[in-house]
Amino acid sequence: MLLQADIGIRDSFFDIGGTSISAIKLAHAIRDAFGQALPIRDILLNPTIEALGGRLRQGASGLPPSNLIEFRPGDGRQRVVCIHPAGGTAFCYLSLAKALPEACGVYGVQSPGVNPGETALPTVEAMAEAYLALIEPLLGGPLILTGLSYGGLVAYEMGRRLAQAGHTELSVVLLDTQGLDDPADRAAIMPVEMAEFRHKLVKFNGMFPGIEDRQIDSYFHIYNHNRLSMRDYLTPPSAARLVLVQAMGGRDKAFWRDARAFWRRRAAGGQFLVKLVHGDHWEMLETAEVLRVSALLQRELARFSAPHAPALCAPALHAVAPQRQAVAALAQEA
Repeated sequence: MLLQADIGIRDSFFDIGGTSISAIKLAHAIRDAFGQALPIRDILLNPTIEALGGRLRQGASGLPPSNLIEFRPGDGRQRVVCIHPAGGTAFCYLSLAKALPEACGVYGVQSPGVNPGETALPTVEAMAEAYLALIEPLLGGPLILTGLSYGGLVAYEMGRRLAQAGHTELSVVLLDTQGLDDPADRAAIMPVEMAEFRHKLVKFNGMFPGIEDRQIDSYFHIYNHNRLSMRDYLTPPSAARLVLVQAMGGRDKAFWRDARAFWRRRAAGGQFLVKLVHGDHWEMLETAEVLRVSALLQRELARFSAPHAPALCAPALHAVAPQRQAVAALAQEA
């Protein structure tokens, strides 16, 4: 599961190679070994063997008090908040949290409805309002709101509201988030069938034999609910600084240009930037490209620091810089 020798009881899951896939497998292994179903969220909140042992001794914990997950508190001076994609969970950001500096606070927001007994929120606007209330204690300094795909849409609405309220130390980073202006295209967004959804789980989330049907069914309903809320969200202009990170793989240039044009029209404050990464939609967080995403977030945070603050992890990019000429050519079109 985690191929590393001599793991200590106080070693953090995040620091020894934990990923979204290994988190799912760990929860499954715990259920097999101890007969207790442990939500992924509890692994994220109790990332050491010692803490997980304490959590298991507690037995059933009931509903979690919050859908805000603290990957790392940092030093309290700057924070990155990652909003769940359509599937509702936030553990796709594990690798990103690990790639960011220790001093940076990193948090994830999960969708109400992921845990038993919860009710999903009806609209993107309702999610933005609820999630802003959830992260209110974190709004005292430089902040990045980010989200993969659908998560970027909710992060955008949160950023729009914060900018409207006068929050200036803010960047919204959209990780391959799309938008549609044409009413016909919007109306064409429909729920997916279970077979297609299971294929997505296998491809992107590491589904393996033994995952509970109840859990799959829960994710399935959340995913389709969020797809329909995306169809109904009109994406009003925002004064917040906006950064669009686009995955180069699997799409043609027209698709990229349409997405850029859509978000450029929303950048009412005039601060709009496009960055490119290799791989496809999901690989930006599950491969070495996550270092490039991390470096971009750090540069955004550095904008709120001293004017001549150095780049925080530029050397890491040397490990993930193939096809530089292709990147440069595409960047010229942004």
